[in-house]
Amino acid sequence: MIKIELTKAIRTRMRNALRRAKSREIGGILMGEELASGHFLVVDFSLDEISGLHAHFVREPKHHLLALQSFFDQTDHDYSRFNYLGEWHSHPSFATRPSLTDLQSMQRLVDGERGIEFAVLLIVKLGFFGRVVGTAGLHRRGHVPAPVDLRIN
Repeated sequence: MIKIELTKAIRTRMRNALRRAKSREIGGILMGEELASGHFLVVDFSLDEISGLHAHFVREPKHHLLALQSFFDQTDHDYSRFNYLGEWHSHPSFATRPSLTDLQSMQRLVDGERGIEFAVLLIVKLGFFGRVVGTAGLHRRGHVPAPVDLRIN
């Protein structure tokens, strides 16, 4: 099982974005640092606050590609340590479990031709006292999704 941690700064940015979005779904991509084998720290994320609806989010690839390229520039293209981790979006009005559409989308991503070995899907929402709560799953080519040890708080 892999472990994903969100820094306090990342939680704060997500919390603020979730508050602004209210009942609309928002999301983007996750960028992280591998601290040890299978242990990742989310250090940045892209954010699309425009295209989401009450019960649907599909990210616009061009905007997020620019964020990823900027992240790689900032980390001196050290892909073995800093890289794309996966996708995230919110379920403000629903449980933080992935929908069938979410699962199919992630499987297409890892089964595609981009050479992505794995991708995490993080689904978040605001819980009690404004805390960011969520679940995450690991998607790999030829495998069923697996749970992730997610450390948010």
